[in-house]
Amino acid sequence: MPEKQGHGLAKALIAELEQYAFANGKSTSRCKVRMSVLRNIELYRSLGYVVTKEETGENRNGISLAIATMEKQLTN
Repeated sequence: MPEKQGHGLAKALIAELEQYAFANGKSTSRCKVRMSVLRNIELYRSLGYVVTKEETGENRNGISLAIATMEKQLTN
């Protein structure tokens, strides 16, 4: 919802997921992001994620999408 954007909710949720993953023995957080949604790429970059892979995938309707795999090493 556009009126809910820009208040830090996504960053807070991602931080909670990272903390949970680290507490449960995970050392890397990984996500896939549509490369056409630059706002999402920038969100993850601002949190320390880097693009580790670029590929083409398909959505549920069979439409090709450029996808970036982004990763971050988790620390306490």
